[in-house]
Amino acid sequence: MISSSKQEQVISPVVELEKTSMRYGRGVEVFSDVSLSLSHKSFTFLTGASGAGKSTLLKLIYLALQPTRGLVRLFGNDVQSLSRKDRQVLKQRIGVVSQDFGLIPHMNVFENAILPLTATGKSIGKLEDDAKELLAWVGLGDKLKSKPSTLSGGEAQRLAIARAIMNRPDILIADEPTGNVDPAMGQKLLRLFQEMNRTGTTIIIATHDPTLIKSVNADSYKIIDGRLEKGSVL
Repeated sequence: MISSSKQEQVISPVVELEKTSMRYGRGVEVFSDVSLSLSHKSFTFLTGASGAGKSTLLKLIYLALQPTRGLVRLFGNDVQSLSRKDRQVLKQRIGVVSQDFGLIPHMNVFENAILPLTATGKSIGKLEDDAKELLAWVGLGDKLKSKPSTLSGGEAQRLAIARAIMNRPDILIADEPTGNVDPAMGQKLLRLFQEMNRTGTTIIIATHDPTLIKSVNADSYKIIDGRLEKGSVL
């Protein structure tokens, strides 16, 4: 059974990795004995060279992968011991912006954006105006009925971000969220992430962009040779 006490969620680390290692198949380990503890409302950057394992580490946190060795805890729960149903409950509390965007091809922009709301059974009617306002804010107000295939890379990325934050998640995980947008939009999105953080969302961003890291007073970790080092930048 997953932990449900609001007080417990705030006091306990929201994300914990304890001596966690990961490899794909019989290959070499992507990283080894990684330990990480992130508190409620923390803002964290994850950096490292291409192929260092940033995306893999994020996937462990948002439950797309399970570690080869070690523990992963979310909101105080050992995720490896949870039932499939309880894992799904935790997933609904996490917003994810992945590098492949994960947009649904047959759904239009608006339908993709509100997908997290429909998954939780919330009434769309009451939230429709808020959803449209958010899409307008990220520059997609005139694209509500467009299909993902008609969007540019930057537009698709902004849609993925809007979808990830639509349900006001407890944790937002973003993998290179500004990789396809211009610097002005990148800073605008960063302000959005900061506002979410101020209202209670734990933010974890993987990035190669030093401008983002220098813009926020936040912790930074770097994966180097399969190890996680705190305080490193690029």
